[in-house]
Amino acid sequence: VVAMSPLWNKLVDAVARDQEWLHATLQVAYRADPFTNRLGCMSKAIHAEGLRQPHMLGIHRSDYMLHEPDNGSKPRFLQVELNTIASSMGAHAANVAKLHRYLLDRYSFGSESATRVLRDHFNAATAKEMLNRLPDNKALQWIPAAMAEACKAYPGAASTTVVLFVCSSDEANFADQRFLEHVLWEEYRVATIRKSLAEIRAEATMDANGRLFLANGNEVAVVYFRSGYSPDDYPTEQEWEARELVERSLAIKCPSVDYQLVGTKKVQQALARPGAVERFLPAADASKLRHCFAGLWGLGPGAEEDAEAVKQALETPEFCVLKPQREGGGNNYYGKDVIDKLQELSHEEQGAYILMERILPRTQQCVLTRRGQAAVKQGLSEFGFYSVYLGDGQATLLSEHAGHLVRTKGEGVNEGGVAAGYAVISSPYLMP
Repeated sequence: VVAMSPLWNKLVDAVARDQEWLHATLQVAYRADPFTNRLGCMSKAIHAEGLRQPHMLGIHRSDYMLHEPDNGSKPRFLQVELNTIASSMGAHAANVAKLHRYLLDRYSFGSESATRVLRDHFNAATAKEMLNRLPDNKALQWIPAAMAEACKAYPGAASTTVVLFVCSSDEANFADQRFLEHVLWEEYRVATIRKSLAEIRAEATMDANGRLFLANGNEVAVVYFRSGYSPDDYPTEQEWEARELVERSLAIKCPSVDYQLVGTKKVQQALARPGAVERFLPAADASKLRHCFAGLWGLGPGAEEDAEAVKQALETPEFCVLKPQREGGGNNYYGKDVIDKLQELSHEEQGAYILMERILPRTQQCVLTRRGQAAVKQGLSEFGFYSVYLGDGQATLLSEHAGHLVRTKGEGVNEGGVAAGYAVISSPYLMP
């Protein structure tokens, strides 16, 4: 899955620049979901006007679970989703990796009881062997590096140009973002400014050349969205006007509205259809990505070819997940709720959802610590792999694997978000 990061980068960029395929694929979602439709209309308008900034910066995270059903089949990673906007927790994941490395290093020497317990638990003869099994997590290096590289690509970049972090006014996950800001300044001398969409609308201006300026005179080279992925982020027309201003500007967006649309569940489902990935990637690369696709089926108008597969899947709803075109956790339906929700929706409204095979990982005993309280219970993990990409549709300036995130939750918990309160951050430990 690490080796697939550049392939996901290439696929996202190719799909985003194929406007005909992207909007045709999302047509049913546009009709059923006003939020996705608004983003689609913005994308179409920007391209009709003429794309000022061909460079697009992607900070993606592809999330997987290790599928191990009780049918004797070989375990394999299946993709849960591909995040193209506000792919968070990179800094926290890197810091947790440092914490775990410190704890293993500190307590794996000597003859104390903790040392013996650690070596027995991890089946390691030496402290060095244990540390070597804990992979480095470079998310806190690569994510700021990608932003700095985008600043270099911005035309006429100067010492006064900044990276604009778009955040909600009541941002709870600010610490994860602040670490990125600190590295940007300490390593690259790139300044950041934080604004909400409402603040951008109130003070930002764009000159005749498309350059975006803030009230203090700073020119914006890169716009990094940590907000803007939910309808709740656009309570008034002011927020939509701010997003449109940013999209029309010369600033390099992370993500552009096109990249955001590529991350919708409908696009994920459409790419799983025969021949879809092959439209954008060579057959050998497409085959590698397809190996991690779970079962994905469309709903509503235009999804007739999936009707029989959907019917069979719904005979065992405990093995299905119903997903809307939303990010941020807490939006999916599981088990009997899948049937109940589908019965509530009209045929057209179902077009805003997809049906996905439920991934079945094996549980293991975990120690979950939240708010200073530790609990030992059976749990399971979701593995996210970050990747960074910068290109203009002709040349690729950057495409790298950029670290990992492990989120562990208790058995029986359906959702997996850390900020949403469902899971805790962990680290992978590689067994021989």
